[in-house]
Amino acid sequence: MKKKIIFLTAVLLLGALLFFWREKNDGKEGKEPSGTPTPTMAVPEELKNVWILSSTEGSITFFCDGKKQTLSTKGAVQESLTECVGDLTVLGGEIVSLVLKPDKVKAKVLQADETGMELEGYGTLSFAENFRVYRLYGDLAEEPSGKVLVGSTETEFVLENGKLCAALLLSEPRTEKIRVLLGTEGYRGYYHKSVELTADCGYTVSVGEEKEHFKAGERCSLSEMDFEKKPGRRVVIPDSVDGKITFCNLKRAGGTPSYRGTLEIEAKEEGLLVVNEVSVEEYLYAVLPSEMPSDFGAEALKAQAICARSYAYKELLENRYAKYGAHVDDSTACQVYNNTGETENAVLAVKETHGQVLFYEGEVAQCYYFSTSSGHTAAAEDVWENAEPVPYLQAKESPYDTESPWYRWQSFLSLEALEKRMKDTLNGRYKAVPEQILTYDATKKEFIGKPIGTIGEIISIRIQENGKGEIATKLLVVAENGVFLVKNEYNIRSVLAPVDTPVYRENGETVNGAALLPSAFITLQKGTYQGETGYLVTGGGYGHGVGMSQCGADAMARQGFSCEEIIEEYYPGTVLGFIYD
Repeated sequence: MKKKIIFLTAVLLLGALLFFWREKNDGKEGKEPSGTPTPTMAVPEELKNVWILSSTEGSITFFCDGKKQTLSTKGAVQESLTECVGDLTVLGGEIVSLVLKPDKVKAKVLQADETGMELEGYGTLSFAENFRVYRLYGDLAEEPSGKVLVGSTETEFVLENGKLCAALLLSEPRTEKIRVLLGTEGYRGYYHKSVELTADCGYTVSVGEEKEHFKAGERCSLSEMDFEKKPGRRVVIPDSVDGKITFCNLKRAGGTPSYRGTLEIEAKEEGLLVVNEVSVEEYLYAVLPSEMPSDFGAEALKAQAICARSYAYKELLENRYAKYGAHVDDSTACQVYNNTGETENAVLAVKETHGQVLFYEGEVAQCYYFSTSSGHTAAAEDVWENAEPVPYLQAKESPYDTESPWYRWQSFLSLEALEKRMKDTLNGRYKAVPEQILTYDATKKEFIGKPIGTIGEIISIRIQENGKGEIATKLLVVAENGVFLVKNEYNIRSVLAPVDTPVYRENGETVNGAALLPSAFITLQKGTYQGETGYLVTGGGYGHGVGMSQCGADAMARQGFSCEEIIEEYYPGTVLGFIYD
């Protein structure tokens, strides 16, 4: 009897323990730990800022992440929807909730970066979570935010709680106007300490709704303190469509520059940014004389106008200077603009080629150009590290430059001068392009990128590799404290620059103080000159060597070749077309 009681007690205790265990685990024996969804559990999916194409009583068709989808709504939609932006919640393959975003504005884009955009009349607005850009013309597509061009007025923006949810690209980008960032004196930077302006006609300076009018010749001075007292972008507009605004405290090679179009001045922590918005054609009026001598042959100037217009169009669409509110700057980083004032020949060449650009396989061609060839042009991929090979920018013979002063040249670089130049530039170029300035690692037995200290005495220098057309693409420097590999023609021209050494041109002229070697079409020969040991650099041409030789184009024009024949010579396979409607 005692054993039976003990047995029953044990059974009851075991049952109680099992009961309490089940209560604690909520009946989930054999399932995943609490908080971990099982494969059968439906998890809501939030789709933010999708483009809704249409709806019916029982479904919504929308575009998101590059795909068009139609999903059932379980009656969640009571009204007909078409072409709008909203948030969708999807559960089990069905839309269970919808939040529409009807607040839209259409405004000019003044500036843009990775955090938001400045819209005319609305100020700077930040991006909402999952900001999206939809291209509504042509084939529907989702685009990166960089496709929203500064200066654009053909974009609608969807807002929620003061943030940008989506941008709707309504039509192809208009290319009539270009925004140019004006550098400081000597192109040393972009931020000006002060801006002093006048104009050849009356002009208005506005900030927000406030406007102040100035007479022709009357000066307007703006400092950083003026912007502290009264914040806001200043817009300077001449009364006449042909009026020019003079930037009185800026110097260029042609003197004090004057600008067509309008000027915008904005205060940043670093100083004042100045942007000139001008028509593409009028922009070219001041690019041509800054990039090519105006006494070159008329057909060469026309070819230059077409190339410069093509280049400007490509840069405009790249949107590289959006954070400054511009498409291009006015230096050699893009195209030199208004360093030399307008000339009659340059303006005529622009007008005679109005709207003409070069196309290749339906796209506007990348029309690089340079001063003088060595008798051979270079392939784009041999000059720029990440350039894609294209048929119209390949190395080819260029026989038209033989009369140019830069066709052949020489310079002697002493070891002392080379050591000083390497000390001044090698680590600086490494910081700028670390993948192109390499140091030999004896342990790894390979060249690696790392900061460069004192290199010591130079033991030898030689060209390690040539590209097509014999342009130098790799330079090997053996020094007391290391072995260095310099890649890319620009870096080679920089570290071998004859800064304190004369360059002797073929016509007997001497040029002093060059910040770059004239070109990378060179040979090196070690020797002694006037008691100093060093390297004789024998070279040909001036510039990077890709695309059209300007001196070659001039020679062709003087020999009776047409603009079209010049273009075919330097950009074979391209065709002329127009960028305006």
